[in-house]
Amino acid sequence: MVQLTNVPILSNIFSSQIPTMQKKILTAMLAIAIVAAFGIIGPMQYSTLAYADSKKTAVTRDIPSTQWHSLKGITLNPGEFLDLADTTPFLTTKGHVATYLPCDSTGKTPITFLQGVVDVGVNTLAPVDPEYLPQLSTPGSNCLYHFDIGAKNGVTDFAIINSGDSPVTFGDRSTITFSIAEGLKKLA
Repeated sequence: MVQLTNVPILSNIFSSQIPTMQKKILTAMLAIAIVAAFGIIGPMQYSTLAYADSKKTAVTRDIPSTQWHSLKGITLNPGEFLDLADTTPFLTTKGHVATYLPCDSTGKTPITFLQGVVDVGVNTLAPVDPEYLPQLSTPGSNCLYHFDIGAKNGVTDFAIINSGDSPVTFGDRSTITFSIAEGLKKLA
């Protein structure tokens, strides 16, 4: 164990002129500062660099990972959309969505999933093709779908749109869960 009284800068702090209680407080503060420094520096050593749109960005996994949404009681008329998430300025490169939605007897839902970037003058929202999970679905009522989200250069916006011919009213069990695993952020 390192003797802190042997470190020239710290020797005055731990001299006998300072009461024991103050020494304990200073020692605790120093320990917290060291732990905090490792907490900040540690994740930095695992970051890698990537290039998106010819701008340097840092890949990060230090993000909120899951959001859950209940759609209960929401009605979407044909052509109406619902913005579900906007991660701006964070660009999502990897993630996953699981959702339980109204469906017909063949397991198809009139809801189309969209992902992309929506910003001033930019709209790259594009449809996402979800996988239907029949073993966890009740065709004609509610069906479970899932898909991976994100793109190499990142996406910020996630939405759904009623692409059917009739209004869709979401029931008690209509939910969407986002799990974001990785993304890009601009370097300062």
